Amino acid sequence: MDFEGSISSSGIRAHARPLQISLIFAIVLGFASMACSVILDLGGSAEVWTGEVPARLGWIATGLEVQAGDLVSITYDSGAWSPWPGGEYDALGFGGDPRCRCNVLKGVSHAALIGRIGEHEPFLVGTEFRRRVAEQGELYLGINDVDLQDNAGALRVSVEVHR
Repeated sequence: MDFEGSISSSGIRAHARPLQISLIFAIVLGFASMACSVILDLGGSAEVWTGEVPARLGWIATGLEVQAGDLVSITYDSGAWSPWPGGEYDALGFGGDPRCRCNVLKGVSHAALIGRIGEHEPFLVGTEFRRRVAEQGELYLGINDVDLQDNAGALRVSVEVHR
């Protein structure tokens, strides 16, 4: 197997070479969790990131550089978070008033999982996002909430970028 990879406190990042299967097992210290990614890429190359997106930290950098035309797949794997004490929501968020001043991305469920490429406009990820993108820059993930100080929890998310 031929792969390049790195592990950081925010997640696992790997680059798989074309026409190969890469299998990565890692224990992320501090979270005592196990992450596993399997990639079968039959053309081009793929980059993978698996990690936690905490509700209290705003935008989380994945370390993945996205190019215009890349196929980006983002999947909510597990976990729960809340935009206030006592709540527990998945990547679809709370719902509520999508026009609330408390949302980063207006018109979208409060506390939903959202993404951003570089300094471009944010977009809804929810439980699954898969499309070719027109933007270029680093991929960021976060919660649709501007008041982060009272947030709790984290979501486990997997990302694949195919060129």
